[in-house]
Amino acid sequence: MQSAEKRIVAIAAIVYAVGITGLFIASTRSQIMGLTPVNLALSLLVPLIFQKKWSAGLFIGLLCVGVCGFFIEYAGVHTGLIFGKYHYGNTLGPGWQGIPYMIGVNWAMLVFFSVSALSGRIGNAWGLALAGAAIMTFYDYIMEPVAVRMGLWYWDKRIIPMQNYVAWFVCSFVLIRLYLWLAKPEQNPVAASLLVIQTAFFAALRLFF
Repeated sequence: MQSAEKRIVAIAAIVYAVGITGLFIASTRSQIMGLTPVNLALSLLVPLIFQKKWSAGLFIGLLCVGVCGFFIEYAGVHTGLIFGKYHYGNTLGPGWQGIPYMIGVNWAMLVFFSVSALSGRIGNAWGLALAGAAIMTFYDYIMEPVAVRMGLWYWDKRIIPMQNYVAWFVCSFVLIRLYLWLAKPEQNPVAASLLVIQTAFFAALRLFF
């Protein structure tokens, strides 16, 4: 990892640490949660700045994953058949028919992060997709209770169903395969580091928030 990449990762770690602190303080909690859409957008854009090779496939892949992720969530909310019965709150910002636009960014970000972390370690696309889906499902498992407390979304009867995690694995696998079909996987240390930082962020909040 180059010095510029190390600096941006260090800054990201500090920002997330400040976010944890802010969420524990009642007077700043709403402001920190209100920054969630901005944080998601920057978390995807900043690693792209440090991408070694840009290509049309990279951006088309991220766009397709984001759009597909959005409509998976649309179907999930409006049918309850994919992840279970849930609905979104206001924390993720504006959307369409109850689905925040930023949830598509979140899917694109997590697919990008997972592929970046595994590129060069797993050469087979199917194996990479399986491992990436496992990483994304673990991330979701850590995040889910925190997301509910932050008002990102709410589950029917306040119970997170096992169906959610099974569906997350399947959808993650499909979206990673879609991304790999459109874009060549590349190592991106900033994206991989942000995946670790975000997981640690939600793990800390899950334990103490």
